[in-house]
Amino acid sequence: MRVRRLSTLALAALLAAGGTAHAQQGAMITPNYKDADLGQVIEAVSQVTGKNFIVDPRVRAQVTMLSSTPMSAGAFYEAFLAILQVHGFVAVPSGNVIKILPDANARQLPANDLPDRVSSTSDEIVTQVIQVRNVSAAQLVPILRPLIPQYGHLAAYPSSNMLIISDRAANVNRMVRIIQRIDSGGDSDIDIIRLDHASSAEIVRVINALTAAQGAEGAGGAKIVADERTNSVLLSGEASQRLRLRALITHLDTPLESGGDTQVRYLRYADAEAIAAKLKEQAQGVAAAAGGGVPSRCAARASIRSWEASTSSIRRSTSSTR
Repeated sequence: MRVRRLSTLALAALLAAGGTAHAQQGAMITPNYKDADLGQVIEAVSQVTGKNFIVDPRVRAQVTMLSSTPMSAGAFYEAFLAILQVHGFVAVPSGNVIKILPDANARQLPANDLPDRVSSTSDEIVTQVIQVRNVSAAQLVPILRPLIPQYGHLAAYPSSNMLIISDRAANVNRMVRIIQRIDSGGDSDIDIIRLDHASSAEIVRVINALTAAQGAEGAGGAKIVADERTNSVLLSGEASQRLRLRALITHLDTPLESGGDTQVRYLRYADAEAIAAKLKEQAQGVAAAAGGGVPSRCAARASIRSWEASTSSIRRSTSSTR
């Protein structure tokens, strides 16, 4: 009775399709199977779509497919691919034939490799290479691995920062969209913040200590580097993180209200080492006279200007004598 029922169902699908040629021209069919042998379903799909199949001996299952609306031959084939996925099988194109295999062997065989467009609804096996530009491809692998089934494949090629994905088309399309979203979130812009009062190395040390205390989430993927030559801080990362760090750096780059900072004065005429020795002697004398107090920076600047003026006068006198 079961064999008779299966044959009747397959024959009904063929009659509804009006033959292979008519099915390809747009005829609609309404296939319905209940506890049908998968081999019988493959035979019906071959007759309706005109495709040739080679079935692995391990491909055996009892399938159920209930349809209430007519579908085209192409839609029937997509439904057939969904049936294969449910039962752990895949259809792998190979020339003019399609191999029906257990999905564990799918990633080892050529299939629809590097297509220009990956369908978001198809269950065919697809292999795609994705170029990642703003984040590390190797860092994405542990994040995306749970989204790939065991029969799929996900690997990174660090040299060119690419990801290789092999899975069913619908899931590959999903992975591509996720990767594009993550990749666009990685902003490669770099902010350069010139400091006026604070030391760039000290600012970087303070911020790194702060983010280390907050844990891995404190930095948010942002990087901060000091350029001591220009006394600048370089920021890279996402725009929101750069904005937060920029506000913190601006707050820290404020002059001190009293003492404790260092000011640099470039000399035009006098020798810096000689001036430093004279200033040290003068500062010690002023401190002793003031009862151990520390001379102000204004007094030091006045002394420097006096020494520069004296040096300039000596040089002008020497030049006029010559």
